[in-house]
Amino acid sequence: MSREKALTLDALRVLDAIERRGSFAAAADELGKVPSALSYTIQKLEDELDLTLFDRSGHKTRFTPVGRLLLDQGRHLLQASNQLVESARALERGWETNLTLAVDGILPCKYLFPAIEALLGQTDTDIRLFHEILAGSWEALETGRADLAITALQEDLPVHASIKTKQLYRETFVYVAHPDHPIHHETAPITPEILQKYRAIAVADTARSKPPLTYHLFNKQSRLTVSTMQDKVDALKAGLGISTLPQAWLGEMLERGELKKIAGAEYQSADVVLAWRRDAMGKAKSWLIRQLPALLEQGKNSVNP
Repeated sequence: MSREKALTLDALRVLDAIERRGSFAAAADELGKVPSALSYTIQKLEDELDLTLFDRSGHKTRFTPVGRLLLDQGRHLLQASNQLVESARALERGWETNLTLAVDGILPCKYLFPAIEALLGQTDTDIRLFHEILAGSWEALETGRADLAITALQEDLPVHASIKTKQLYRETFVYVAHPDHPIHHETAPITPEILQKYRAIAVADTARSKPPLTYHLFNKQSRLTVSTMQDKVDALKAGLGISTLPQAWLGEMLERGELKKIAGAEYQSADVVLAWRRDAMGKAKSWLIRQLPALLEQGKNSVNP
């Protein structure tokens, strides 16, 4: 028998039980076997692998460094095996075990919490929310890193034929800066030529292979690029530059005087959509596609009554 075939999941379960229970006898009791059966399994495994897994010089069961390595790495295989079985059982019931939602940085995840709460009231599906920027959301969907995406439609980024979209809302982007920023002394209207004189605060596109996109930036404009929308907000509040912010992020910053609209600058807008691949339509994914538009509106109203 080859060494690869010798290392079975049953043998790894025996090693795991021995370590957790502290002895062959206790491990055998947990596994519903006699201690001699476990001793035979371990002896056979050592012979076939040509490795010493236990130090038998004392009275207490102790792993050798090699045995400890095999146990630690083997537990990853046991965990993966258990997850595979649970995924298969969940899929048999129609509910996905895991569902990943890529959210463009223009939308704070807190607005999605009512939808997530409603979904988790029906299923044990593990939900993962993570932020992507610009082309990153589309790439996450196309490559399978995400099952669903909430993102803005980009004119210079065509949607893949395998992806379907549903309109959620239209977002407005407002040019803002710190109240003491010199751009507020400019005379309206604020033209692109005026805007590009001042440093822009931008969030880096998170796409790994797609060409990176820029939004509301000019070719000759100096810029400070950060990694998250929150960093962008903080940089604007620190007076480091100008930029547009979606209404969803502005909140009460204007009322509190932390930021100020750039008078005379035109507002920008974009359609925000829910996007998904047409394949692998489980119950959780289908439920979100149906219910998310209304629940997202509920989330926005609850955060900004």
